[in-house]
Amino acid sequence: MDIQVVTKNLNVSEDIREYAKKKIGKLSKYINNIISIKVELSQEKSKSRQQVYTAQATLNVSGFLIRGEQKAESVRASIDSVADVMERLIQKFKKKYEVNKNRESESIRNPVLLEGEQADFELAGYNIVKMKRFMVKPMSVEQAIDQMDFLGHDFFLFLDAEEDVVSVVYRRKDGKYGLIQPEFS
Repeated sequence: MDIQVVTKNLNVSEDIREYAKKKIGKLSKYINNIISIKVELSQEKSKSRQQVYTAQATLNVSGFLIRGEQKAESVRASIDSVADVMERLIQKFKKKYEVNKNRESESIRNPVLLEGEQADFELAGYNIVKMKRFMVKPMSVEQAIDQMDFLGHDFFLFLDAEEDVVSVVYRRKDGKYGLIQPEFS
């Protein structure tokens, strides 16, 4: 299993990198099909001018991404907190997908999301600060909602396996979900 530790606005010692790898690597005892783990550590100043450290962990579990993020006043505390969050998310994932083994293998067999290039550029007067490229794989609307929830996003772009069109699921303000599908003229 590949564990990658990256930093943003922060220089950390090799000791902290090893601590993050060891702490987050322990998640593999809860689930055995983790392909890779990415841990992002960053630092920012809060409104009270105090340093705040953020740890974000992303697990690739047979192509299904699970992401958690936590902030704390020290790097180690943020790593500890995100490890706890990821443990709870893994338990939720296992409860949902390991009850029916056939459903699990069907729903997370292929990678559904691969992060690609990011760029800053300006387009027709709009300042686009981030661009991502995603590999979209066929899945059901239910699987797309699950992937969106496990990533902690408010929307998710996917290829609807039933309709064979690129679609978007999103979380509405009332807590329910919406589905956007293109209609061609």
